[in-house]
Amino acid sequence: MTTFCTNPACPQPNNGDRARVCTACGGPLPVADRYCCQQLLGQGGFGRTYLALDERGQPPAVCVVKQMTWAGGDERGERRDRFHREADRLATLGQHPQIPALLDVIDGAQGQFLVQEYIPGPNLDQLMQKASESGGEALVQRVLYELLPVLAYIHGHRVIHRDIKPANIVAPPAPQPLVLVDFGSAKAVSGAEPLKQTATVIGSAGYAAPEQALGKAVFASDIFSLGVTCLHLLTGLHPFDLYSVSDDAWVWQSYLTSAISPALARVLDRMVNRRLPERYGTAQAVLADLRWSGLVLGDRPAFPTPAQAQSSGQPRGAAPVWEQRFALSLPGIVANGLAISPNGRAIATACADGTVRLWDCTNGAAIHTFRRSLGLLGPGHRGVVNAVVFTPAGDAIVSGGEDSQLIRWSLETYTGQQLPVSGWQISALAWAPPGDTLAVGSGDGRIYLWPLDQSAEQKSSPKTLVHHQDRVTALAVNGRDNLLVSGGRDRTLRLWSLPSGRLSRTLSAPAAAITALACHPHDGSIVSGDQRGHVQVWRSENPEVGLVIHRAPSPVTALAISPSGDWLAIGAEDGQLTLMNLQGLGFTAALRHAWSVRAIAFTPDSRMLVSTSADETIRFWCLAATAAPREFQKTDGR
Repeated sequence: MTTFCTNPACPQPNNGDRARVCTACGGPLPVADRYCCQQLLGQGGFGRTYLALDERGQPPAVCVVKQMTWAGGDERGERRDRFHREADRLATLGQHPQIPALLDVIDGAQGQFLVQEYIPGPNLDQLMQKASESGGEALVQRVLYELLPVLAYIHGHRVIHRDIKPANIVAPPAPQPLVLVDFGSAKAVSGAEPLKQTATVIGSAGYAAPEQALGKAVFASDIFSLGVTCLHLLTGLHPFDLYSVSDDAWVWQSYLTSAISPALARVLDRMVNRRLPERYGTAQAVLADLRWSGLVLGDRPAFPTPAQAQSSGQPRGAAPVWEQRFALSLPGIVANGLAISPNGRAIATACADGTVRLWDCTNGAAIHTFRRSLGLLGPGHRGVVNAVVFTPAGDAIVSGGEDSQLIRWSLETYTGQQLPVSGWQISALAWAPPGDTLAVGSGDGRIYLWPLDQSAEQKSSPKTLVHHQDRVTALAVNGRDNLLVSGGRDRTLRLWSLPSGRLSRTLSAPAAAITALACHPHDGSIVSGDQRGHVQVWRSENPEVGLVIHRAPSPVTALAISPSGDWLAIGAEDGQLTLMNLQGLGFTAALRHAWSVRAIAFTPDSRMLVSTSADETIRFWCLAATAAPREFQKTDGR
């Protein structure tokens, strides 16, 4: 094995195995008397990179030694400051599992060196050369799903990588995710203004964004480079061959060896758009588009490692299992609405028999029943209860029903207070930010914004929002954009600004009556279900077009998105309960009620889903097997 001399002026740097002193220049060979460089991995304007052995390890550990070199005009103090700033940056970024960890920092007589973790495995450029063909859509989807979160991480630390290309993406042995390497060209920015200043032109020809080639790299420049990397992986051609100068346009789709999904093509086209305003601005925006475009990462590696080249590959991981933990059998009682307390310990149900019931979420035990009205003996519903919500503080619940009553129930005293609402049947309830305003949907198409935490001196009438032409069937809140979303039988979605209640947009594209709504907690996407059984996603970038992500054989009756944003639950009239994974992993679980699903909700930790049905049951579904299914006969809570 060769021992490499790190003296930049050495005329013959190759030395024999175990040599301690260079035979050509007489300089010491081990760096810091510890790291023995054995192979030159690469070199550029900022230094050299070696494959090395840490001789103090037992056995010696493989690592990567990066030798820093600087421009001749740099002052020594400036060089040292830059070196230690880069070391600090790599120490922070290296805490991510998909970025090599910084192991050692050396600033001595031999020079300045950074020692990093060695990641075994070929880079994507080497894999492509061995395969002698393009990687295909599965590989590109894996690259996007595994590296976009890494970009979000480094951009969150105000760092631009500036050299993303296939050679800087390493594929470790399965099932480990892809690793982003070589931060030698990375640039840290301290605010918005430095992004506008011209800096050193850096990056790899063909992969660098236009603004980066002018010395004005921004975070979106990394998105451009990752997109161009994907074009190379799809076609097997260098980016220079995929861009037509005469047409001033990408022509990469002409070189595809097999067709790819239109959704992926649309995402890639936007990633590599040469105009910054039309390109994705953040990695999170790309991930959100992938999530709702129906693009899912398969259940096996997108490409084989060299040892697996002749096999079909091993699964990247088993699909999460949703199982029924237990069920409550409620003869004669159908729960139309469902809510889970903020601490996840209790559930409240709005029942067709006029009662509102509380249950223990951990074991299904009945806690209390707020009974149907008995004439003049206190407040209570006189008909079917449609909706129920917990207050944000968890100290009360509010219910509304076909009797047009809105009642607030105290969980401390178990007493009720009727709230004066002038309208038809109450059909939907939702809390609007900052949490002290209740949105009330009614059968006459009106929506009321009710500030419940007013003092006696401040009591005022609720705001009335009047635009729906038929019954309001569902309400949801987009907390990211402070919007209340309403859907109705009039086949419209309406977006209301909060807290003003001003109508900001009407979406008239739905072709059927809206039956259910949910909003994603992170990207603000609106998910609607309708009478045809279609589940559609509506994005702010293109609000007039809803992407159909699921088709149920019967009308959609309920929707819920987990607080983590990972799962979408869809209830249908035929009793089908479908869970879709929203992280692009292709996992879908099909659960079942005997009759129509009426309501669904996730616990705050996203690991339990509760559903109610016209089959007179409440079912508790858990992520991963925790207990064998069993039935509880609960009649004492009636």
